[in-house]
Amino acid sequence: MSAERTFEFIPCNEPDPWIETTAASAEVRQFARESLRWQAQEIIDEVLNGTDPGEELARARLRRCVAQNPGRPERALLQQLMLNRDRQGESIL
Repeated sequence: MSAERTFEFIPCNEPDPWIETTAASAEVRQFARESLRWQAQEIIDEVLNGTDPGEELARARLRRCVAQNPGRPERALLQQLMLNRDRQGESIL
């Protein structure tokens, strides 16, 4: 599934319906959700700790995405990736 479809498919007011539909146990679903969030937060932290002046605009955009998605770093990171792709006119992945 493409990132665009994933982002549009998950309504912001529902708790991760894509993972709730799997046959996995509640513990596995919770672990997967927390793991994804942890990984996304690690990536965000790494980018925001960068010091390259040429990347300041990207860091500012990422800060805005994080502010728009409090407690949801996976959504913030996805939003940032989609914004970057749209600004470049091509996929960065």
